[in-house]
Amino acid sequence: MESEVHLSGPEVRTLVWYFLSRNIEAGVSQSVLDKKLAGLAFLFKWQGLPDFTKDFWVRQALKGYRKQGRRLDTRRPVSFDILKGLMDRMGTVGSSGFEVTLFRAAFALAFFGAFRIGELVSPSKMVQGGMGASGVSWAPEGVTLWLRRSKTDQSGKGRAVQVFPIEGSELCPVGLVRKYLDIRPEVRGTFLIHENGAPLSRYQFVAVFRKCLGELGLVAKEFSAHSFRIGAATEAARNGLGEDAIKRIGRWESRRFRSYVRPQLVANLC
Repeated sequence: MESEVHLSGPEVRTLVWYFLSRNIEAGVSQSVLDKKLAGLAFLFKWQGLPDFTKDFWVRQALKGYRKQGRRLDTRRPVSFDILKGLMDRMGTVGSSGFEVTLFRAAFALAFFGAFRIGELVSPSKMVQGGMGASGVSWAPEGVTLWLRRSKTDQSGKGRAVQVFPIEGSELCPVGLVRKYLDIRPEVRGTFLIHENGAPLSRYQFVAVFRKCLGELGLVAKEFSAHSFRIGAATEAARNGLGEDAIKRIGRWESRRFRSYVRPQLVANLC
């Protein structure tokens, strides 16, 4: 039977310092770091140990880290050209005709609806989440998606997001959603699902997105699922839309949308 390992106070302090320094070097956000430290504090309390996360040197390190401010967000936007490239490459990346149609609809909605990824797809393939099938309806102007809850709507009042057609374009989100609905299994729950009824997960969305970016010769790590939302704001500004219009597209209630307008970070396709 293996013997238990008991660490002394100084050894635990060293481990906490190592843990803190590694997270700071990795650029972990302040909110995530606070949650991690809260978890450590709970562990110390449970083990009957002093709360080393409240030590003077830990508080000073956190104070200095917060003074640095937020890290510069350099994620690149998905532009119209990149979106077209993603749709084209989907034919070779997708594992079946159904999957190709599913991901084309998902990418089109992420961009033209300026959705946060958590609003659109499930957190995992085992959990129902994201956009609900019952919240998708058709209107003369296009397709309406009912957003049950969002980052700026924690009370859960919900709001309708209108996605308009682009006549004659292969990128038309309404046309791509119609193609998906023509083959979507008749099951309740999450709107974006695989042929077997399992929800499209965040991990799967990002994995296929990265594969398509690689096929386009782009550096996948320079993008994220949020690049669709960033791209919606960036392309709106590049096409001359004013601040009020851009705020409506992304459902921004403040000038925070300006940080999403990044024409200088638009990647060129080879």
